[in-house]
Amino acid sequence: MALYIGQDRDQIDAAVELWKRQCLLDDGSLLFPDSDRQPWALPVVEELDRRFNGNPLEGSASGGRFSSKWAEQLAGASEDCRLLGAEVLLVHFLFVESVSYPRKRSTIQESLEGTGIELPAGGVAIRALSQSIGHPGIGFNTRRDVQVGYLINFALRFKHLPAERRAELLDSPWELRDFADDTELSIREMRHILLHLLRPVEFERTSSGTHKREIAAAFSGLLAADGPVDVDEQLLAIRREIERLKGTEKIDFYRGELRGVWSSTGGDSEGVGDLEALRWKKQIVLYGPPGTSKTWQARQLAEAVIRRAALDSWGPDTYFRNSDAVENAVRDNVFWLQLHPGYGYEQFIRGLRLEGDVTRYRPGFLPWVVEQLEQRAAGSDLPRLPGVLVLDEINRTNLSEMLGEAFSLLESGQRGTERELPGFDHDHDPDVLVIPEDLYVIGTMNEIDQSVETLDFALRRRFLWRECPFEADTLLAIVEHRWDREVAARFPFEDAVPQLETMADRAQALNDAIAESPELGRQFQIGHTYFADIAFFIGQWVKGRKARPANGTYLWTAARKPQPPLVDLWNRSLEPLIEQYLAGSDVREHELKRFERIFLG
Repeated sequence: MALYIGQDRDQIDAAVELWKRQCLLDDGSLLFPDSDRQPWALPVVEELDRRFNGNPLEGSASGGRFSSKWAEQLAGASEDCRLLGAEVLLVHFLFVESVSYPRKRSTIQESLEGTGIELPAGGVAIRALSQSIGHPGIGFNTRRDVQVGYLINFALRFKHLPAERRAELLDSPWELRDFADDTELSIREMRHILLHLLRPVEFERTSSGTHKREIAAAFSGLLAADGPVDVDEQLLAIRREIERLKGTEKIDFYRGELRGVWSSTGGDSEGVGDLEALRWKKQIVLYGPPGTSKTWQARQLAEAVIRRAALDSWGPDTYFRNSDAVENAVRDNVFWLQLHPGYGYEQFIRGLRLEGDVTRYRPGFLPWVVEQLEQRAAGSDLPRLPGVLVLDEINRTNLSEMLGEAFSLLESGQRGTERELPGFDHDHDPDVLVIPEDLYVIGTMNEIDQSVETLDFALRRRFLWRECPFEADTLLAIVEHRWDREVAARFPFEDAVPQLETMADRAQALNDAIAESPELGRQFQIGHTYFADIAFFIGQWVKGRKARPANGTYLWTAARKPQPPLVDLWNRSLEPLIEQYLAGSDVREHELKRFERIFLG
């Protein structure tokens, strides 16, 4: 069952059951189930829909942030409408791992401003906010208006149905799915989250249609030839077959060996995934500002290519029985090349080498990679697995010159074609270059070093491209990962989360200002790994302290003055970087001060 996520979720499931019974089937309150309030009555839902979906605030309107727009849209609303808005946000937050309990609670409380209603200290719904199910991704957080709008629209359409029909839908997963899709609004993350919350046995714990499609494609060998067409039904059939093969219901597509078969790196939650793109085009470039985890994502994608190929060509039974062989291939068939200005054609394709008193042509890195793949395939009884060549920081060398004859062999339809290389040793036939069908190429590129637009256009069309932007959620995940290593155990990560979330917001605001600056621009934005150094600075600051900073004031005092760790991060990492970006600018000092105020406050 898709209920298993490797962590507690009992409070969430209890809250959803209460929501279904108290609010969707009846008109009562999720937060105050024992009261006579009826915020989920149809007229109230219609009021909220009219105020929100009927009055969209786009772009920078009303301050540009969801919270400020939400406040304006609820201005003058009835008390029941404000309570409904708070409970809609609560349901919206149930799934989310990347927002802390204090922030969830404070955001919900803001919806009740002016009503005199205070959130209860306890209760099923409030307790559920301390748990989470998954990470909904950047699209969920950056377009919260779309997610909340979908949830309101779902409630409106649902409430228009007779009570008997509503009960039937909640009891029928596939009819509920069809109802969830019967909307003119965009099908985004909230659709998948909502179906999982309401029917967690049948619908996977994912917020991404792309992930669903990638998982189903990866494990398609487990489906019968006449199996279901719908991806949700496919996933349920796949899950049941894997449970049978492994003898347990405790499986999760986001953990362990199942996670490694498909790629969950980057891209839009409803668009083409990185693995899908790479398997089709065979070449992809991950580009963006420095410090946005491009190298890490390239490694994850490279490993997924090999695991997916093993599952496809070996079949599920052989794949799961030969996990050591899979891991060996992941280790041996990924070839990593760090590029730099001194690296060129002679090192990559072929160059002259002096051997004794004779100069001879010798193969470079690419022919060696091809030879290694051939040798490994010949030495195994299992079907051949592909290789992945990662070209890290491709724009630090003259890429067109380095590729040479490989430039044309990367073109669609040219894989497997032999290309004779010019020049040859007098006692040998000319060398040939071939790029096999099963060699994939992943490039990474920092925009700050050289703009994407300056690359050869003919070279550009041989690759697909995917931007890797700053991600606040990823920043928080990295800090959490580093916390145990950098900060003493008596200072729990949870204490610092509210201010770390504020720092992530400030980091986003800083990057927005950099992107809009006439002196800089989008390519000068700062990656999340730069900000993640805060874990080290906090760890050093609290050394020797016995007491925790009062009320979680790790980064700002109660008076909103920046604490030493935040000042260190700015002085030792961020300011020197931005200062270098602004070298030669007539307004460098002014811009530095402006950026400092945005980040530090």
